[in-house]
Amino acid sequence: MSAAYSAASAAFIESEPASAADRALALPVPALGVRSQPAGSVLLRNVGGKPLRLRADLLAEGSSRASNLGFWHELALYRTDSGQIAVALRLLRAGGAETGVHRARVFEDMDCAATWLEGFDPANDLSADFDVSDMRISAACVTLKAAALRDRAERLERAYRGLVGEMLFRLESEL
Repeated sequence: MSAAYSAASAAFIESEPASAADRALALPVPALGVRSQPAGSVLLRNVGGKPLRLRADLLAEGSSRASNLGFWHELALYRTDSGQIAVALRLLRAGGAETGVHRARVFEDMDCAATWLEGFDPANDLSADFDVSDMRISAACVTLKAAALRDRAERLERAYRGLVGEMLFRLESEL
């Protein structure tokens, strides 16, 4: 059994065994939909745009970080005072957390947020670590580097899909 720690409840939550490919942890906050304290002010970073500032309660947060990946997604879901769902999604790289890609969106309800999360392509955040137009790099080397990039994209996508699926399952089971 893998265990995820919820800071809000200060207790361990047992989950089904995670596959080596996924290793996604979701950390649900107990008593979803029942606010034990007033919503706090939350500031969410957004790449290429203004940050989102809102008053909201944290519903759940999780990370797809695994020891075999040098990059991972972190996801947090919030419920605003008006009942909307805010999503904070960021891609982080080992050794460079501040250079990550941050996205923040607000949706009318959980179904809209889940649809966006399920339709999101996590591989879009990856960049090639080589210049295809560099004539000093052989075609064979470009082919190998492209295959390595495809492998990273597939591992990132599996980890992301595992995170989203686990988080949505836990949220549904808490309601």
